[in-house]
Amino acid sequence: MRKGMSAVFVVLAMWAAAAQGEDRMIIVNGTAEKGMDPNLVTMNVEVWSKAATAKQAQQLAANQSKQVKKVFDDFKIKKEDYQTDNYSLSPEYVYDQKTQQNKLVGFRVVQSSIVTLRKVDEAGTFLDALITEKKSTDSGVNVNNISWDSDKRSQVEVSALGDAVRASKVKAEEIAKAAGVKLKGVSRISHGTSGVQPPMPVMRNFGLMKAAADSAPTELSGGQIKVRVEVTAEYEIN
Repeated sequence: MRKGMSAVFVVLAMWAAAAQGEDRMIIVNGTAEKGMDPNLVTMNVEVWSKAATAKQAQQLAANQSKQVKKVFDDFKIKKEDYQTDNYSLSPEYVYDQKTQQNKLVGFRVVQSSIVTLRKVDEAGTFLDALITEKKSTDSGVNVNNISWDSDKRSQVEVSALGDAVRASKVKAEEIAKAAGVKLKGVSRISHGTSGVQPPMPVMRNFGLMKAAADSAPTELSGGQIKVRVEVTAEYEIN
């Protein structure tokens, strides 16, 4: 019985000592933010068509897709930098007031691709090149969104992470100095990263914009991408 009680007391003593040690902490946050110029621009290029029959709609979409693919080739976009992410063929109906039923009026095809340009200064001319030369109400091209990024993001994040850790240490040292204690070392550090620029909606129907072809060229600006890193550090104190 005494051995059992002694074991319990030892466990309780160890728990109390651990709890006391955990209480002797300075917990601080450190942040760092870095900016970088984008060298990648990603957009969703959507080909659409509509016709009386499914076969006709598919053929129109195929023809439109060939024109879009030619633009990709003209701008030397590599195969690995674009991929089809959606394809749909669906019937279209209108409500007939006389029969009070939906009436089939045709079919619509939508095919969208995610495209990445590695020459961001060509983004505007790339959009202009998607404009068809003839007016059409049965097929066209939409650009649904645009987002900017950089293939150097990970390097910038690592650099910012070091700055955030150093910032947390400066805070901890200042707090310890004011409290009359000394730092023993770091007990735990966690971190998070934010700052991905959200996509920019565009939604343009190039199939119906012949007039825009003769207007001023499209200009797009990616600005700067901001990467923000935050760390939470726990420092043991004497």
